[in-house]
Amino acid sequence: MRKSSLTILLVLFCFGIRAQELPVAEQERLADSIRKTAAEQAALLYPRIRQFSITHEENGVGKIRSKVNGNDVFEGNFRSSRTRINMNMPVLQRRNNTLVASLGVIHQFYELSDITNFDSNNPVYDHSTYMPMLSTAITYIRTDSLFGKPVTITASAGSIFNPSMSRSQFTFTGIVTVPFIRTENTRLSGGAAILLDPASPVPFFLMINYYHKFRKWDMDLTVDLPSRIALRKEITPKTSLTFFNELAGNNSFFEFDKAVSLLPTDKLTLSSLEIKSGLMAEYRLTKKVIISVSGGVNNMVNSRIRENNSKPKDYFIDNKHKPVPFVQVGLSILPFWKGLDL
Repeated sequence: MRKSSLTILLVLFCFGIRAQELPVAEQERLADSIRKTAAEQAALLYPRIRQFSITHEENGVGKIRSKVNGNDVFEGNFRSSRTRINMNMPVLQRRNNTLVASLGVIHQFYELSDITNFDSNNPVYDHSTYMPMLSTAITYIRTDSLFGKPVTITASAGSIFNPSMSRSQFTFTGIVTVPFIRTENTRLSGGAAILLDPASPVPFFLMINYYHKFRKWDMDLTVDLPSRIALRKEITPKTSLTFFNELAGNNSFFEFDKAVSLLPTDKLTLSSLEIKSGLMAEYRLTKKVIISVSGGVNNMVNSRIRENNSKPKDYFIDNKHKPVPFVQVGLSILPFWKGLDL
């Protein structure tokens, strides 16, 4: 990481001094090289923005206790696993404007066992549930200036679907960020996000993004409030270790084959919020391909079931989960396609 960062700084320095001495084509070539290097370094720090990734996550068996409309219904053991496939591909780039298309597929498996029922009129039995989901999004990013200060504007429209396309949910996110500090080793920016999402508990929140390079230990600290904290150490040019703590949410559609008297509808939405803490090891197989393995503790702090696309506060099933261990393996690809430059 130290050599890469130094290379970026040297290129920027040389480009700034000699830009007027170089032909326009050479200036563009150098600028493009800088952008590619910066994009790759960002993708190493933020796995979620890599252009392709596939991960499989296994969670340990943990206790679950469920209430319907405030009344205890059952308790038992709960286990889950997920396989995710994500693609983030730049479509167009023109000066300060970028258009990115995203596609995601998730296969989720949930298993209930050793059930103890508290309501004899509405018993729950051991069973397994499969919840596949699809997601699409188009994101527009523009870097500009406002009152002489740089600003980044992001607008993203997306949808999630079940495989039959019989149910869907539309979302829109608008984000504005402004840098406060930008030095050789430290960056600090802040901003605000607006959410048009029936599953979101809040329509607006503030964001803080902080990065610091510890030169002495060759470590990178990233803090993205309110969602993620990570400390990455490059062990060799091909291997790294990252300690992370991150917040992630999931919305999944499912339905019962026949009506259940306990439930107001057979078309349901499961919303969950998880905090994962652990350690991730990554190995660079090739210049662009990375494999990873991570493990730690998964704490499902919120798990609720509501009717179709009703608001989060209108849930009628509230599940309480105990923290469980998890392990995840993955393969991802660093940026290789910059989009059409029109």
